[in-house]
Amino acid sequence: MVEPELTVGDQDDFREYRAAASNVSVIVVDDEEEERGYHPGHGDVWSVGLWAPERAR
Repeated sequence: MVEPELTVGDQDDFREYRAAASNVSVIVVDDEEEERGYHPGHGDVWSVGLWAPERAR
């Protein structure tokens, strides 16, 4: 199994993991003071995004 190469970027209190080969990005909570409760805490997935390699016309 080949693991995708990830690009990691910071977005304020979040961290983005982007796999360009599969056009997927995952946003994770990166605020160490956030605890899991009624909302995602530190290290939890906030969102998953699928994006097109080219802009739709």
